[in-house]
Amino acid sequence: MRRHWMRHASWAILAMLCSGTALNAATWRLNDDQEWQPVASEPREEYLHAIAALKDLARSGDAKAVKAALAQLEDEFPQYVGPDLALFIQGEVQYWKDHYVKAMAKYEKLLKDSPASEFAPPAMEREFEIGQAYLEGRKRTLLGIIRISGQAEGIEIMERLTDRDGLEEPNGIGLRAAIAVAENYEARGQYLEAYLKWSEIASYWETGLIGKRALLQMAENNLAAYNVHPPQKRPRFDASKLTTARTYYEKFLVRYPEDARRLEVPEKIAQIDEQMAYKQLTIGQYYWRVGKTQAADFYFEQVVRNWPSTAAAATAREILQEGVDGE
Repeated sequence: MRRHWMRHASWAILAMLCSGTALNAATWRLNDDQEWQPVASEPREEYLHAIAALKDLARSGDAKAVKAALAQLEDEFPQYVGPDLALFIQGEVQYWKDHYVKAMAKYEKLLKDSPASEFAPPAMEREFEIGQAYLEGRKRTLLGIIRISGQAEGIEIMERLTDRDGLEEPNGIGLRAAIAVAENYEARGQYLEAYLKWSEIASYWETGLIGKRALLQMAENNLAAYNVHPPQKRPRFDASKLTTARTYYEKFLVRYPEDARRLEVPEKIAQIDEQMAYKQLTIGQYYWRVGKTQAADFYFEQVVRNWPSTAAAATAREILQEGVDGE
C-alpha cells in the first residue's frame, strides 16, 4: 500500500515540477488595505521549493521521474543547478532504496569533486547515518550473496567524516563521528582503541562537557582494559593501564569533585591502589617461594611503602615480620 502511494506521489511531484507549479511558488503579504496579495517569489526561493520537492521525489525511489525532474530543474535554474545536485539526488535515490554502497559512491564523489557545495553537508549527514547503521549491526553483502559484519565499514566512514570536518565544532559531524567510533569500541570491549579515540578528542577539548566526558572515559577505558582479564590472572599483565587510569581519575577528581564523588571516582582510585599493590605482592611471593628472600623483601617493602592502607600491604607486613621473627 505504501509503495503504491509513493509511486503516485512521485508522479504528482514530477507533474508539479514540469508544469511550473512548484517553480512558481508565491509569497502572500498584506497590503495597505489589509488584504492578502501574492508577491512573486525570488528565483532562489523558487529553486529551494523545487529542491524540496525533488528530495521527496528521490525518496520514492523512482529513478526515471527523478531524472526528468533534474532535467527540468537544469532548464529552469541553470544558475543554480550543477553536477553536485545530480550526484546528491542520485545518492538519495539509492539511499532510500536501501542500497548503501551505491549511495556512498555518489556521496563520496560529490564530496571529493565539490567539497564546497551546498549539498556537501546533507551528503555528510547521510554518510553519518549509513556509518551509524553499520556500527549498530547492519551487515554488508559481499559478492552479492555473503553477509558480513559492517563494523569495519562503519568505522571507516566515521573516520573519514572526522578527517573532513575536524573536531573543533561542538556540534560538528566530525566530532559526532569520532564519539560514535569511541562508543562503538567500548560496546565491543575494545577498550584501548576506545581510549585512543577519546584521547584524540581530548586533544581538542580539554575543558567543557566534551572535555569532561573524554577525561572520564580515558580513565574508564584504561581500567576496563586491565580488568578484562580474570581476577586471578590480572597480576601477570602490564600494570601501566592501571597507572594511566589512576592519573586520569585523579585529574577528574581535582577538576570535577562533585561529579567525581557521584561517579565513585575515589572508590575507583582505591580499587586501583589495591590492584597495583596486589600485583607487586604476587611478585614478592614468587621470589619468596623460590628462595630469593632479598628480592622478595624488596617487593614487600615497596607494597608497604607505596600502598600502606591496602589489604596487600597488611599481608606484606605479616610476611616481613615473620622473616624478622625467624632470624
